[in-house]
Amino acid sequence: MDTVELFDASRQRPIPVALYPAQGKPLGWLLFSVGFGGSCTGYAFLGRAWSQLGFQVAVIEHVGSNADVLKQIHRPGMRQAELAVVVGQRARQEEELLARPLDLAFVRANLCGQSDWVGLGGHSFGTYTALAGMGCEMLLPSGPRNWDFGLDWAGVVLLSPPSPDTVVSDRGLSQVTIPCLLLTGTRDSGMPAGVTYQQRLQNFERLPAGRKYSALLVGADHMSLAGIGLAVAPVVETLAQVTGQFWLAVQQDRDPNWPGRLPMEVKYEQG
Repeated sequence: MDTVELFDASRQRPIPVALYPAQGKPLGWLLFSVGFGGSCTGYAFLGRAWSQLGFQVAVIEHVGSNADVLKQIHRPGMRQAELAVVVGQRARQEEELLARPLDLAFVRANLCGQSDWVGLGGHSFGTYTALAGMGCEMLLPSGPRNWDFGLDWAGVVLLSPPSPDTVVSDRGLSQVTIPCLLLTGTRDSGMPAGVTYQQRLQNFERLPAGRKYSALLVGADHMSLAGIGLAVAPVVETLAQVTGQFWLAVQQDRDPNWPGRLPMEVKYEQG
């Protein structure tokens, strides 16, 4: 893994990126947007697993909502529930909502060729980045917004998305016409404040039919899905295998062959 810092001079904004070179014959690119408070050096378990399958992986950090920002808003003695409320408020700031999709488009323009096969994904706030970068209708404080970057994407992984009608509209979800894998866990609640895993799964129900998949990891919570916490090895191994099988299926234009033996129980749905 190597880290680079791209710089968008038009916005005077640095974009830190962790790069995982493909092992063997390259199958294409996978761009991944981190969640609020995340760093490009996080999610290494996904970067390593996907690169071992033959994908070139770029994990994208967003400086307006990264670990430095999280440290600024985290007060000594702050409880998790309080932090979830503050994070939710900061994640609704218009400036960062506008900046994240532009970060994604800039990374793709500077790392990927025009004809390259490119998939994308994100965790939590990063799912907003992914959906916005695809051109889906998003819900900003100033009103609905679409970005038209003119980019083709092969597929998308949505890892722990917020509940519908918070940052993406029903119309936006109906615009997801590429293969999509939505993942959450039965303990994936409270970030942002009040959201439950059942609400996260409602995104899947509102996606159009055709090559959409969901995977519910029994026992996984929000932070373990980012590889953070104690005893997260079963979660990260399960995520690596399930998402890896999805990407291979998309690259080969078929339905996934889900792993038969995993460290934890997974409940799948297809639509």
